[in-house]
Amino acid sequence: MSASIANLLQRNEETSKTHTPIPTLAELKAAGSPGPKTMIVTCMDPRCIPEVFMNINIGEVVVSRNAGGNVRHAVRDISIMDQLFGLEELCIIHHTDCGTLSFTNDGLRSKVKANVEEKYWPEVDRIDWGANTDIVESVKGDLKWVKESPLMSDQVKKGAQGFVFDIKTGKVEKVEV
Repeated sequence: MSASIANLLQRNEETSKTHTPIPTLAELKAAGSPGPKTMIVTCMDPRCIPEVFMNINIGEVVVSRNAGGNVRHAVRDISIMDQLFGLEELCIIHHTDCGTLSFTNDGLRSKVKANVEEKYWPEVDRIDWGANTDIVESVKGDLKWVKESPLMSDQVKKGAQGFVFDIKTGKVEKVEV
């Protein structure tokens, strides 16, 4: 299930032969396209690919990935896309069997500190590593944070919804707050 960079470049060589050019941002604006109005924040886990399980076409939505799909770690991406396109919906998708369930913030801090000089420990202590104990509660916490954050536009707050993707069934289930 793992691929090397060399293997990926070889695959790209083949797929580039049939690549359909993608319009630039300037071309989209000139054509009157409003750009994507929906953004998905999800996990970077290679088993969690919303373009596949949501059947997404190029240009329909923006996808931001990070460990656990933590919305606070995606603030920069959300803000940029909201400024560029005026986002109307934010779709937060966490998934079953997430790796963030397998560690604690304190445990990860200890492991990182073991590999860096002590002068960097204060920086390590400031990082929210995004450990989870319950995926549904994690989605609820992210939704609550979005709704209460002064960093999110009113439209993003209004259009925020949360879901859990089941890696065994392929189903996406809405999480009610």
